Amino acid sequence: MTAFYQKELDFLFNVLAKMRLNARLYRPGDPTGELDLGLRSMLGLDEDYERVFRSVAHLMEHKKVYKMVDQFLCRFIYFRLPHTDDDSMVVIGPYLTADLSRESILEQTERLGLSMDFVSQQTAYYASLPVFIDPSAVLAIVSAFGEIIWGGSGSFDVIDVAYEQQHSVPMARNEDAPIEQQDILQQMKQMEERYAFENELMEIVMHGQTHRAEVLMSGISQLNYQPRSADPLRNIKNYCIICNTLLRKAAEQGGVHPIHLDSQSGHYARLIENVPTLQAGNELIGEMLRAYCRLVRTHAGDQFSPVVQRIRAYIDANLSGDLTLNTLADLMRISPGYLSTIFRRETGKTLIEYVIGQRMKAAIHLLQSTGLQIQTISQLCGCADPNYFSRLFKRHYGMTPGDFRRNQASHGNQS
Repeated sequence: MTAFYQKELDFLFNVLAKMRLNARLYRPGDPTGELDLGLRSMLGLDEDYERVFRSVAHLMEHKKVYKMVDQFLCRFIYFRLPHTDDDSMVVIGPYLTADLSRESILEQTERLGLSMDFVSQQTAYYASLPVFIDPSAVLAIVSAFGEIIWGGSGSFDVIDVAYEQQHSVPMARNEDAPIEQQDILQQMKQMEERYAFENELMEIVMHGQTHRAEVLMSGISQLNYQPRSADPLRNIKNYCIICNTLLRKAAEQGGVHPIHLDSQSGHYARLIENVPTLQAGNELIGEMLRAYCRLVRTHAGDQFSPVVQRIRAYIDANLSGDLTLNTLADLMRISPGYLSTIFRRETGKTLIEYVIGQRMKAAIHLLQSTGLQIQTISQLCGCADPNYFSRLFKRHYGMTPGDFRRNQASHGNQS
């Protein structure tokens, strides 16, 4: 029974729920399928629950908090409760300590020998998990609870299951930043400058004007934005987040389809949280501005009819699928002949030329950014036959995929 500290346990679960962090009381014999929120069940690996969770339950000692990361990069905190007849334990998680990119999920899927058909489900699953770049706040909350149930900060230890490191649980200390009074007129001037700058940013992106972006970036460090945190690095990250949102909206107004916007804004959201310095934050704002300008120039749909806009967006989002003329025509509910005619008239390319070009661009990206096998990349780029994929790649780039990757590796070693 947990009557000794039921109120404290309820409070712990309530606090963690506010952080979007799943926490539950697990008793021997309880079903394990929901401990990872159904990931293994989705992948058809239900038997793995027995190995991972039931085995650790038997090895747990009292007055120890365990941190674990499983083969899916999901992290958990768990500990056995005192004063219980059935050795109940608290399980907190899953959560992440870094956003996972699509490339890293692809590599993980290959490494674990899973079907690439599960990539979309895994991506949606990871997107639903909370991410704590600095997980010390979670440990601090658990530490406060541990002091209650075990009697003092020195009465329990933390075990890192992966590395078998034991140490005392650190207590996080939060201090409110002092509030500085500022002159109202100065604040108004700063806000006016900021809004003028943001409006210019949006106008530049709407028209894809990279040359204006370069000029504007030369003066970005001179702007003085009102701090919202005592941490300057947190301030620049916050402003990067604001810029990412503004630029995404501007690119949308410039005619870019949401499927491209979502991919780009998600990419920069991950980069923002890993910004190491103020200078890097300023440079990232410039990079985002130029990238969104390129996106408008490349994918803006103003010059295309709605049918061609939708076809281009569908192709870019489904490069591994069936992209034949007949299939795409059925999707748009128009005749293949009409689709072929309007696509070539508006883009200057045949439909098959566009599909192959986009697949080859995706192949280059995967070869540069992942360690996936070439056979896997071939499948992700819609080529079931790796030999055909290699011939197609060589026709476009003058070398095989393997030669391209080796060249990239040798250039990287030289630098």
